[in-house]
Amino acid sequence: AVLRWNEKNMLAWATILLGFELKTGFLAGIPLEYLPALLLSVLGAVAMGEWMARRKVGQGGAAQARLLGAGNAICGNSAIAAVQPLIGASPAQIAVSVTLINALGLLGTLFLGPGAALMGLGPTEQAVLMGSLLQSVGHVSAAASGLGDGPALLAMSLKMGRILLLIPLLLWLQSLSAARLKTNSTAESTDSNLRSLIREIPFYVWGFVLCALATNLLPLPDVFLDVIKSLTQWMLWIALAAIGMNIRVQTVLSQGRDAFVPALGMFVIQILLVLGWLVFLKFLS
Repeated sequence: AVLRWNEKNMLAWATILLGFELKTGFLAGIPLEYLPALLLSVLGAVAMGEWMARRKVGQGGAAQARLLGAGNAICGNSAIAAVQPLIGASPAQIAVSVTLINALGLLGTLFLGPGAALMGLGPTEQAVLMGSLLQSVGHVSAAASGLGDGPALLAMSLKMGRILLLIPLLLWLQSLSAARLKTNSTAESTDSNLRSLIREIPFYVWGFVLCALATNLLPLPDVFLDVIKSLTQWMLWIALAAIGMNIRVQTVLSQGRDAFVPALGMFVIQILLVLGWLVFLKFLS
């Protein structure tokens, strides 16, 4: 019973507390010419996930593809935790997505910077790659730590910008979920459809938005925010451990082998999109 409660509820509450980490002040540190790199990365991953879901690419199902898209696009484990109730993902699909996204993040942390340096990209451009592509805050922090204070701050600012886009992603997935469930939508007015959609938005989405507003509008002490951040991480770990206790390893291995190539392909497309924008900027200059 404890495992089942953790699996269903702990992820939701961790998602709510994640809102306290959403500092919009970081966005002021992003030069306008680098914002398209952020948007291309996020939209590329989400679009690829939706395309794979509708084309039934791989045997993991539509939920698996959308989980991979959200994890690659936004913030790894946290994004997977946030979107999984909206798309009806199974514990095995969650485990596969978390494993693959973290593996890709580790590879990106180790090789994205050296690869960019070999291509002749400077510290600022490397920071744009890391902030726009790496899946978790930890990945970005580790990869950008040797670039200097300015580029490291830029990388983290881009990462915060991606986390901000979790809100529209959740609302979009909720609208897809609501549209699939409606059988008489043609008979309803636009206003009633909108009210129905708002009522069906999960409580943790509202909680996430409220916490994000609080951390940006109220003078919350740093000690409080540090405690919340640690608590959020522990809640995520406990929830994922509970999910792992309720699945079979063979199921994860079977589905993981099938999902690896789509996940890698999605990450490669994101890299190409961001690199393409940086090359375009070089051409303009």
